[in-house]
Amino acid sequence: MSFSKKKRDVLLLFLASTFLFIACSQTAENVSETTPINSTTSAVEVKPTVTTQSTPDWIGEVVNVHNLAAGDCFNHYSWTNAERLVEIDTKVSCEGPHQHEIFFRIEHPAGPGAPWPGDQEMQTFATSVCYDEFEDFIEEIYELSKLKIGFLTPNRTNFEDSKARFRGIHCYIYKQGEELIGTARGSKE
Repeated sequence: MSFSKKKRDVLLLFLASTFLFIACSQTAENVSETTPINSTTSAVEVKPTVTTQSTPDWIGEVVNVHNLAAGDCFNHYSWTNAERLVEIDTKVSCEGPHQHEIFFRIEHPAGPGAPWPGDQEMQTFATSVCYDEFEDFIEEIYELSKLKIGFLTPNRTNFEDSKARFRGIHCYIYKQGEELIGTARGSKE
């Protein structure tokens, strides 16, 4: 192979490499600009800066919501204090203004000594049970009601603790952005 032929081949190889490098660089930039990347890894959460809020004037007796029964009404309060989130729940009369009303309570069906079924199973079970009981309590199907369904589920520690085992699911109703007055039982709302 002659020297000029080698020179030409090296020059062609260099030009082809440069062209590929530029083309790939522009393609990667265009893809990242137009296509969002869905990451399956979890991101590190950064604690937001919160302003201190004053303690709200709450109504009712401070309670552990897991100790409430069907037919009980409660309010939920939260505020920040020295960059700490503070939350309390109070039991109130259903006759007066309130935020939530427990309409059904059931124990998770897992047998004694059963392992924690997982957050997804607890959410699925609670959603299904609360949805099924809603119409009997309100006397209106959920899809036509102004009321929303919420539920309380135990966490893994409470579910598995050998002495303080708690497996109760509490279904409650609420109105988005409004207080309830009186029981919602049979309200057809």
